[in-house]
Amino acid sequence: MKSTGGASEFIVRSNEIDYRGQATMPALVSYMQEAAWSNTQELGISMYDLLERGLTWVLQRMRIEMFRYPAHNEEIIVETWASGRERVFMYRDFRIYTSNRKLLGQATSVWLVMDVVKRQLVSVPDFISAMEIVPGREPLPFAKGKLPQLQEPQQEQQMPVRWHDIDLNRHVTNTRYLQWALDTLPLELLEQKQLQKLDIIFKAESVLGDTVASATARNDENENVYLHRLTSQESGKELVQAVTEWKVLEQV
Repeated sequence: MKSTGGASEFIVRSNEIDYRGQATMPALVSYMQEAAWSNTQELGISMYDLLERGLTWVLQRMRIEMFRYPAHNEEIIVETWASGRERVFMYRDFRIYTSNRKLLGQATSVWLVMDVVKRQLVSVPDFISAMEIVPGREPLPFAKGKLPQLQEPQQEQQMPVRWHDIDLNRHVTNTRYLQWALDTLPLELLEQKQLQKLDIIFKAESVLGDTVASATARNDENENVYLHRLTSQESGKELVQAVTEWKVLEQV
C-alpha cells in the first residue's frame, strides 16, 4: 500500500489566540497533530489502530518555521504527508496555508512507536513498514543533529503535572511541554517579539503527580535565540530540549 497525504481545515478559535489576536504556537502544533491523526486514520495506522495492538505513536521531534501567524476566525488548511523513514524513525511533514493557498508556515517531525505496557520504544511494526512512502513533493530537511545545551539558566519555573496535562498515552501531552517552555521566557520578549522558528526534542515522559522544572536562557551568540530545558524533579531526567528563534514585531 502506498502512503497518501491529507489536508484538514481549521478555523482559529478565540481560546487559541494570544493578546495580538493570533494563533499561539501550541495551537498550531495541535492543528498539525490533528491533521496527522486524520491522515493516519485514512491509512489505517492511526493511534487507535496501534492501541489495538498494544502500541502507540509518540512524537520525538518537531521543527517549525512560521512566516505569518493566522488570526482569530481565519480559515486555514494544514496539509501533511509521510516524508521518509530511517530505521525506527518515521518522518512527517506539514504545510499550513490560508484558504487562498498562501503559505503561512511549515514543519517536519519525527515519530516513534512505543509499547504502551512496557513504556519502551519498539521497532516499526511490519504493517507500518510495509507501507510505501510516497511524499508527492520534495520533503523538508529531516530534523537531525544535536541542539545546543542550556548551561546557565536565566529563568526557571516549576510546573506540577495535573490531570488535564495528561493525554491518551497517559503522559504529559507534548503541547503542554511546549507551553511550559514558552511560559518561562521573559515577559518583555513575549510582548516585543514573535516566535519564528522552533526546534523541540521530546526525550522522556512524565506522568500525573510529577513536577517539571522549566529553564531557559538566551543564547550568548544570538540575542534572538533562546535555549530551553525541561526536567523531571522526581527522576532528574531531561524531558525536553528546545531552541526558539524570535523576530521583532513589525509596527502596524
